Amino acid sequence: MRFLLRAVLSGVALGVIGCAVALALLLWRGLDRAPSIAEAPPALSAASVDAAMRRVGELDPRKARTQRGRITLSAEELRVLLQMAARRLPATRADLTLTGRGDSALGTLRSSTALPAGLWLNTELQLGMDEDGPVLDRLRIGDLPLPPALARRLAGMLLPGVLERIGYHGDPALIAQALRGAQLSSAGLSIDDRAGRGAAREGLRALLPPGEPERLADYHAALRQSLTTPGERGNSLLPPLQALFARAGERAARGGDLLTEQRSALLVLTLHVTGRSPASLLPEAADWPAAPRTVLTLRGREDMAQHYLGSALIAAWAGGQWAQVIGLSKEMRDARSGSGFSFTDLLADRAGTRLGERIAAGHTEPAKRLAAGLKVDALLPPLDGLAEFMPEAEFVRRFGGVGAPGYRAVLADIDARIAALELYR
Repeated sequence: MRFLLRAVLSGVALGVIGCAVALALLLWRGLDRAPSIAEAPPALSAASVDAAMRRVGELDPRKARTQRGRITLSAEELRVLLQMAARRLPATRADLTLTGRGDSALGTLRSSTALPAGLWLNTELQLGMDEDGPVLDRLRIGDLPLPPALARRLAGMLLPGVLERIGYHGDPALIAQALRGAQLSSAGLSIDDRAGRGAAREGLRALLPPGEPERLADYHAALRQSLTTPGERGNSLLPPLQALFARAGERAARGGDLLTEQRSALLVLTLHVTGRSPASLLPEAADWPAAPRTVLTLRGREDMAQHYLGSALIAAWAGGQWAQVIGLSKEMRDARSGSGFSFTDLLADRAGTRLGERIAAGHTEPAKRLAAGLKVDALLPPLDGLAEFMPEAEFVRRFGGVGAPGYRAVLADIDARIAALELYR
């Protein structure tokens, strides 16, 4: 018995020592003094974000499609989506390269994450193809290559956490379902339309954070109640905005997370001003009592409320740069074929973005001010002197186009107007 006990203890000791050695090896070879991606990716352009988001929008199961086939995300669109996701991870850079190799394809996904003490966690995933679609071929952590079987097992363990950090709280198997039968090549990723839309349909609810259905129901009820209160003429958004942020403060005081509560409040408001039902996100919301179809305005205009809330919501979820570039992207589309380029819309976009940034950064003062009630002059600067409804040719003639000195001068004026308001300091 003593011999058996000694053998067991020896085995345990060897196992512990082995784990310690393996951990030391991982730390020694898995961490680096410099990032493998030497420079942070450049700022996303409006055109690239617009193209990527429109392509992903084709998978929206709520939109009818008359033709069936495949949807292809180009290499550039995939790179943009990857960088959007990386911005949701702390101190992380990411890049993707696709190169064709004969009848197969190889994709290399690299990431660099800053750690304390000047260290970096660098990873490199190499993707190939098998009969079912894209597959992980190799994984390298720092200078440590992992065998394919171990790499796939480790990736499967880490994937749920990564997806949750970038905002997806559903079953990772839904992602695998969407990729089943996909084709990866140097041109991009081709997804079967039917399979992709089916996975998107199941994944819509999963994209919402835990507890969101209950929160949305509560804020929807608060919105319905607030719409019975007459608002200031031309600024009918102000009473619902005050009511829902007051509700967010109440829920946070009872143990809710203030950031999460404010995001949910912004989501309900944004759905309403854009004319969408909560049922577009939650099927059970079809049974909720409908809110009155009331047009909400800022500065006498519905589009100001739409731009302001939409950008605030995006910035609160995904970061300010994304909100600004999407707002600019819409203006460029309008200049080409719609209502025209409007600096007034950019003013509302950038003011909403600033609110969303402050919410995302954990500042509590904006929530208190909104809950107490604000006049429009404290929320959105005057629109005086800002050109709008310009066709592209006129926009280029008068301001030189996006990035030109004339354009930058107007943008500086817009930012100065916003910075003058106490809500955004």
